[in-house]
Amino acid sequence: MKRLERFASALFPIVLLGTLAAATFWLAKATQLPEPDRSGKFRHDPDYFVDNLTMSRLDKQGTLRSTVTGKHLVHYPDTDETDVEQPTARFYKPGRPTVTMSSDVGHINSDGSEVKLTHNVKVVRDPSKEREAMVATAPDLLVYPDAETAHTPSQVRMVQGKSWVQGHGLRVDNATMTTILESRVTGQFASKHEKR
Repeated sequence: MKRLERFASALFPIVLLGTLAAATFWLAKATQLPEPDRSGKFRHDPDYFVDNLTMSRLDKQGTLRSTVTGKHLVHYPDTDETDVEQPTARFYKPGRPTVTMSSDVGHINSDGSEVKLTHNVKVVRDPSKEREAMVATAPDLLVYPDAETAHTPSQVRMVQGKSWVQGHGLRVDNATMTTILESRVTGQFASKHEKR
């Protein structure tokens, strides 16, 4: 029995030291800051750029639906967003006039579902047999390419031939070819019987 007591007495400091060492090791690991990521993945630095880009989108039948061009594109990996200088998007539908949207600056969100156009935004609907070309200008426009819709809360001016209309807030639906001005609308419409 005395032998066992002596063994336990001798073992106690070793167990205590082992426990203390383990606790110290755990405490050091628990309070250690992670190694900083030096890959640049979390900085807002571009990971690639493209000059003079052209992208085309086809439908399931292989028909051209839209093209996007730009002078300079920059992609940021931390947000997966893209900035484009002088973007121009053209939307094509069989039997309908081509619609072109352009601006000085474009910003594309991470999944490409939203494109924000700013600075000198212009929307042009080509002429058709029934109508002259329509040109709309605004300071900004938020475009949803998949839905073929766009809107802005800003002031918009639309000109078609000698007719014009302006107002605040615009909603465009290219699929249904509808355009809505939301408020403070004024305009002037040329008579169809006016001599040219």
